[in-house]
Order: sequence, then structure tokens, then C-alpha cells
Amino acid sequence: MKTKELIETGKIINTHGIHGAVKIDAWSDDSEIFATSKRFVIDGVEYAKESAMTGGRFPIVKLKGIDSPEEAAKYKEKVIYVYRSDIKVPEGKILICDMIGLDVIDMNKNEKVGVLKDVLDYSPNKIYSITTNSGKEVLLPEVKEFVKKIDATGIYITPIEGFFDEI
Repeated sequence: MKTKELIETGKIINTHGIHGAVKIDAWSDDSEIFATSKRFVIDGVEYAKESAMTGGRFPIVKLKGIDSPEEAAKYKEKVIYVYRSDIKVPEGKILICDMIGLDVIDMNKNEKVGVLKDVLDYSPNKIYSITTNSGKEVLLPEVKEFVKKIDATGIYITPIEGFFDEI
């Protein structure tokens, strides 16, 4: 599995305060990544972190070299990245960006039924967007009744009987 060195962690959505901090729409399950990471990348440029507040829905991060609301405003709508080496991934877990493109295996039939296209996070459970072998898109909730195992080799599922039959 090929892994990326830089991981998208969110998008800067606004400025915050008078010292050039930015407000971020976090794309991570754990916004503490903004507190623990010491550096971030925006448009290919690395910035050291001065401080971070991660208690709310939108983390607030102050980056060295961005010292006014006017400077910070230039970064609105920009994606902010963190280095993979700065992320502590718990044992047995896999980053969503590493899941995209993995084979989806039906454990009942022991066969590949598709490829993971995207992971949507609109509900209490994540929703897996799967492109089936026939090219159709299906959505599967990430619940233990369906998703049995995820590792670097694939996503192993037990779908409802007939889920992939007509697709």
C-alpha cells in the first residue's frame, strides 16, 4: 500500500482574533491532531505551530509567520496538511486516507465485491461509498453487523443477503 507523506486534516474557514489565528473545519475524527502536531503545511509551505485550541467544533490554530487577521485571511478556503510522521495512529486502526482504494471483500462469498471510493461522515456512523465490480456506487454504513475487519489488505464485510447481487 502506497502512503502519502502529507495528510489532509481540514480546511481553513476563517480568521480568529487579532493575532492571525485561523479557524479550521477539521476533517479528522480527532481534532487533537491540531494540538499535538508541531507543524502544518499550506500550499506546499511548512509552518510551525505557535498554539492551538481544540475544545470546540472548529479548532483554532496560530501559525508562526501569520501575525494579523489580514495575513490569515489569505489562507481562507485552503487545505491544511499534517505530516504522517506527526500522527499517532492507535494500534489496529487505519487512517481513512489509507482506506480509500482498498478492496471490499464479501466474507460470506470470500470474493472482492468492489473498491472503497470514499468515506462519508454525515451520521452517527460513517458511510462507505463503494464502487462495485460492475461500476455502480453503493453505500454501506460502518456498523459492526456489516463491517467485520479493516486492515491494509482490505475491508472485510458481511452485507445483507443479496446486497451486491443486483448491482
